Amino acid sequence: MRFLLPVISSLFELRRPPVRRVLLKQIYFTGNEAAWIMLLIGFALGGIVVSQLHDQYGQSREAAMRLLAALSFRELTPLMVGLVLIARSSSAVASELASMRVHGELRSLMRYGIDPVGYLVLPRVLGMTLAATLLGFLLALSAQLGGAFFVSGVDATYQLFQMDRIVTPAMVGICLGKSALFGFAASTLACVVGLRAKAYVTEIPKASSRAVVRGLVLVFLLDLIWAVMS
Repeated sequence: MRFLLPVISSLFELRRPPVRRVLLKQIYFTGNEAAWIMLLIGFALGGIVVSQLHDQYGQSREAAMRLLAALSFRELTPLMVGLVLIARSSSAVASELASMRVHGELRSLMRYGIDPVGYLVLPRVLGMTLAATLLGFLLALSAQLGGAFFVSGVDATYQLFQMDRIVTPAMVGICLGKSALFGFAASTLACVVGLRAKAYVTEIPKASSRAVVRGLVLVFLLDLIWAVMS
């Protein structure tokens, strides 16, 4: 909580062009460069889930697609987004901030009157949160596409046109909300770990490792809490 309050209070820093540039770069790195990964994972995930439901458990095509939508939008997609972001972006953010701390760049920023939270933390947290939300929606759609292609082959268009009957606004809201929550949690934890690293070169890889391990634990705990409270 002591770390979140400065982040929230520094939102007005977004009016500064340098902060907005850092934000856009973070969105590009986290979202755009990971989009193809999410497309592949989602397509494969949809095919795997539908194949198990249809072949192993005897579900009809329509029932398999409905179950896939419920599983992907409510649970699998946000969790996969959180795991990919932790492995790909949280480690990078933690090591970057730890490196800046080791090489004295944080002290230089404060010496020039630049708030490290507003310039370094805010755009990374906000960028990863926004990117996670968009990636979650993209992953869920690609999972539906993979499932439709598996059950119908070249006639997958018919299954896709039925999505408005299968996917409800509540499912989309849960998917976006959980993806944003996991992205926010992973990015905030990565920034905390990076900024709290000791001023030794050996702390840089340790910060990256801590961000990944603690991020995984945090995301699964949040997912469990969400499941219990819903």
